[in-house]
Amino acid sequence: MDIPVVVQHRHVHLSQEDTRVLFGGNALESIRAIDQRDQFVSKSQVSVHGPRGSFPELSVLGPVRARTQVELSASDAFALGVDAPLRLSGDLDRSATVILKTDLGEIQAKMSTIIPIRHVHLPPSVAETLGLAHHDVVSVSLKDREGTVFDQVVVRVHPTFTPAFHLTKDEAAPRWVQTGDFVTLLFSRNVEL
Repeated sequence: MDIPVVVQHRHVHLSQEDTRVLFGGNALESIRAIDQRDQFVSKSQVSVHGPRGSFPELSVLGPVRARTQVELSASDAFALGVDAPLRLSGDLDRSATVILKTDLGEIQAKMSTIIPIRHVHLPPSVAETLGLAHHDVVSVSLKDREGTVFDQVVVRVHPTFTPAFHLTKDEAAPRWVQTGDFVTLLFSRNVEL
């Protein structure tokens, strides 16, 4: 099965409360749907600030979540001066803290910032066909480029997911991997995180 690649760039997911502070109560407005059902790139943007640096105009992805989460690459975290751990989305305990700002407000996003582990999104029907379960660990090979393999890829299964392989720009760049490329599953090891 061919699985499309999505190279992730730094972005933010906001809680309802943080959305209110940063955007004055305005709801997040979609400008473009993304590959996972009901998720979108918002018209709203924020700047992120750390001890050593900042990035303007980070995309905010909607809809709102229970907790604010900032996703960076390792080089982004280094540039900001934050010690962001490598984690699965949603695992924010002991994660890094950054400041998020807009013209309307500012928040200290405590324990919000991670480097996302490379992962494959699958809906339950596809995962079952492939013999995979949520949090299994697999390897994938870049289609039409023999020898370009990514190990330690975490499987994420949810009814709203469409098949996609997500990795950070830091992982993609050295191997010339781009959004729109495809990977194939090599093998699975039923290892739970």
